[in-house]
Amino acid sequence: MKLFKDKKSFSSSYRMKPSTISLSKKKLIEISMKNKDNLSRICLNSSSNDKFHQMIIFQTSKYKTIIKKNLYKDKSFILVSGKQLIRIYDKNKKIKKKFYLDKNNFFCWIKKNTFYDNITVGSKSVHIESLAGPFRRKKDRVYLK
Repeated sequence: MKLFKDKKSFSSSYRMKPSTISLSKKKLIEISMKNKDNLSRICLNSSSNDKFHQMIIFQTSKYKTIIKKNLYKDKSFILVSGKQLIRIYDKNKKIKKKFYLDKNNFFCWIKKNTFYDNITVGSKSVHIESLAGPFRRKKDRVYLK
């Protein structure tokens, strides 16, 4: 598997040439720890213009999460390992709902136009995020300040 750094991404992100691949959690964590990142992602889509985006994300509890919402696209989370807290907010930063992703509750669907964040509980977690593409940073996402 040949990975290349996505230089347009704000966080440590990698892409790979389209192919049939396999990836171990150990390899993902190894890549992340080598770069001393609190969040690293491997994008399974080869371009931000692809119609479907799927990312495998390694995240530590030290990662500073940002409250955000996707304006036009639903998003799914599938927990691979660890534990995460998902929080849903109103526009005034008040938490409306919160729940945990763990070995018993491993899937979450966030509807478009919903403010949320996801926090690693414990030292580290690995999850998969999926949503429709293409990704247009300035048009698709809004951050709650």
